[in-house]
Parts: sequence; structure tokens; C-alpha cells
Amino acid sequence: MAFEQHLEIGLDFELKERVAHEFIREGRLFGSVPQAALTADEVAELTRAGWTKRDYHDAPVMEAPQSTIDWPILQQKHRDSTLHAISHRLEQGAPWVGTRQQILEELLASQWEEQEDELRTLLHAFAFASIWDQDEGAADGKAIESRETFFFYTQKMRATALKASSYATQAPQGDNGFWDMVSALSDVHE
Repeated sequence: MAFEQHLEIGLDFELKERVAHEFIREGRLFGSVPQAALTADEVAELTRAGWTKRDYHDAPVMEAPQSTIDWPILQQKHRDSTLHAISHRLEQGAPWVGTRQQILEELLASQWEEQEDELRTLLHAFAFASIWDQDEGAADGKAIESRETFFFYTQKMRATALKASSYATQAPQGDNGFWDMVSALSDVHE
């Protein structure tokens, strides 16, 4: 007997599809769904799923659970936690200087790229929309693509995505091939 697995997101399929179709795609209300496009039951279902009812005079909307991800900050947390793990894992530890440190930085960047790809896949699966935050990035010299705001189907999906974001910043597990490469750097005799 075959069992079909379903991802339970907290919204019925029709409402999920309506959200994906009806959400506002421009302006300050990006990611919100006009209340006029929803029935009273749908508004109640979205409220139970963690959405916020905003009764603006000219444009009443349902505001989705959302979160802004600052990619450079997550990368820095991943780097810091991994360097901390390296210092405890290796007898001679790090930091190193010169070529070995540069190689280590490349290994860290490569490890983060893999983590970031997996995290982006998860975030986009749990969100019906995302938008790059262009105002903040330009002010502090960061690339425009440094901050991304995700609009999630439910508060539960937002919480899970934020947990995954935190998990992604941790150092690699002990059996990860990353540690073999770091050990090889440690064994290099100059």
C-alpha cells in the first residue's frame, strides 16, 4: 500500500493558491492580500494561521507573516561558529596567517555557499513571495542583494524557516568532509 506524503502548511489548498495569485506585487503593501479578494471564512483562516488583519481606510489587507533575512550577517555567524569549532577541534587550532588562512577562508566561503543554497530552497518553499530590501543595503555600502524579506504562508512556516536559518549558521557536523580539508591544512608543515 502506497502512502502519499503531504506538507501540512496550515492553509487549505484553495486558499494557498488564492494567496499566491492575489497578493499585492508593488508598493508598500507588497505581500499583503486585499481583504476584498477574500471571504470572511478565508480572513478567519488566515488570522488563525498568523496573518494580521490591517483595516486601512483606503485598502484593508491581510498582512502575511514575514521575516527579513540579512545574508551577510548569517554568513558571518556561520564563519564565527565554524572558526570557534575549529579552535576546539584542532590541537594547534586556528587562526593561521598567510596562505593557510586564505585557504581556510575559501573553505569557509564554499561551505557557506552550500548552506545558503539549501536555506534559500527551504525559504522559497515556505514563502509565497520575497522581495529584496533596496533601501537598507545602499545606505551602509552593502550590496543591494544583502537583505531579502520573505512572506510566509503561515506563522508556523515562518518560525520553522527562522529555526532553519539559525541551524544553517552552525559549524558543519563532525562527519562533514569540510573537517578533512581543515585537518589537511593543519597537517601542512612549512
